[in-house]
Amino acid sequence: MREVTPKEGNLANVLMDILCMSKEAIYRRLRGEVAFTFSEVAIIASQLGISLDKIIGNSMSGGAMFDLNVLNPADPMDNYYDILVRYQKLFRYVKTDSTTEIVTASNTIPYTFYAPYEHLSKFRIGRWLYQNERLRTPASLSDIVLPEKLVKVQKELIEDLRLVRRTCFILDENLFGSFVKEIKYFSELGLVSTNDVQNMKKELHQLLRELEILSEKGSFHNGNALSVYLSNVNFEATYSYVEKVGFQICFLRVYSINSMDSRDSKICDYQKKWIHSLKRHSTLISQSGEIQRMMFFNEQKKVVDAL
Repeated sequence: MREVTPKEGNLANVLMDILCMSKEAIYRRLRGEVAFTFSEVAIIASQLGISLDKIIGNSMSGGAMFDLNVLNPADPMDNYYDILVRYQKLFRYVKTDSTTEIVTASNTIPYTFYAPYEHLSKFRIGRWLYQNERLRTPASLSDIVLPEKLVKVQKELIEDLRLVRRTCFILDENLFGSFVKEIKYFSELGLVSTNDVQNMKKELHQLLRELEILSEKGSFHNGNALSVYLSNVNFEATYSYVEKVGFQICFLRVYSINSMDSRDSKICDYQKKWIHSLKRHSTLISQSGEIQRMMFFNEQKKVVDAL
C-alpha cells in the first residue's frame, strides 16, 4: 500500500477514505493488532490498483489473472455504464501522476477520439447490440437512446484520458478504411439510415481534422504530450498498457467494444515490449514526418468521402 500511495499522502488518511473507518481502527490494522478482512483487502486493492493475485500468490504455473469486461446482452446500457465507471476510477487514480504513460496500438479508431462524437459512438454500441440480437432491422441510430448517466460518465472519461501526461498511439493505416467498410455494410443491412451515414461522414471528417491538428502539435489541447505513429504492418488486435511508478495494467480489446485487462506484471511487461516493438515498423507523424502525415490524412479524407 505504501508503494502505491503518493509520497505526500498519509496512508492512514487514504485508508480512512477508502474503508470509511475511524483513524483508530485503521491504525490498529496498520500495526497488525487487527487483521484486514478479505473484503477490506479487495476494496483496497481495487481502489489503489494493487493486484490481488500477486498478494495471495497465483498458484497457476505460467498463468495470469484477467478481468473480462464484457457487456451483458440482457442489460447492456447499465453494464456498459458500470464498465466506464470502473475505467474512470482507474484513470482518475493515475492521471495526475507525472510518471503516468498510456500507450496503445490500435487497429480501429481509438475510443479517445471517436467517443466525443454522438453518432460514431452510437454506431459502435449499435453494432454490438445488433450482433447480440438486441437491435432489429430496419433501424436508425436515433433508436438507440443512451442514458444521461452514461453520456455524462463517457464525457468525463474522455477528459480524464486526455489529462494523462504522456499518451502514445500506434495506428494501423487501415483503421479508417475498416470503419467506413463497417458503416457501408450496416447501412446495406438497414441498421443505419441514410441520414445516419451522412452524420457519421461529417463526424469522421471532424475527427480527422482534430487528429491532424493534434498530430501537428504533438499534444492535446491541454498541453499534455501526444505521440502518433503510423504502422507499416497490420496487427490483429488493439493493445494498450498504462503505467506509472508502482502500478501497471494492460488491456486487450475483444468482442467489438469489450476488453480484457490484467495487472499481472509478466503480462504487462510482455504487452509493453510487444507494443514498443511495433514502433520499429512505424513512422512517427507527431511533430515529425510531415510528408507522411499529410499523405496519410489526405488518403483518409478520400476514404471517408467514399461514404
